[in-house]
Amino acid sequence: MVEPTGTGEYRVTLDVVAKKMRADRVGKETEVPMDDVVEIGFARGGDKVLGEPLYLKCHRIRSGKQTISITVPREPARAGIDPYHKLIDRQGNDNVVEVKAAGADPVGAGR
Repeated sequence: MVEPTGTGEYRVTLDVVAKKMRADRVGKETEVPMDDVVEIGFARGGDKVLGEPLYLKCHRIRSGKQTISITVPREPARAGIDPYHKLIDRQGNDNVVEVKAAGADPVGAGR
């Protein structure tokens, strides 16, 4: 969600659900606690990756649901966690999403 701050900047709120999986020798996956430093980014454009970033910094990400709020200098169109796929991820297509204006239907609402 993005909303103007009134100072020309934009406040972006990103809801993240994170988990970390480990695979054994035969490929069986087990969830393990996550407490990692991961890049978070916001950009004006891009498609499946972030594009030219307005913001790109590392944040501590732990297992489960968390909310990250960042102020950026211009209105972003995309937001992502590990947007450049530096971490091994079997479902990397969900790392970058379109940013919705405050009050808009959430991503995946199907309206």
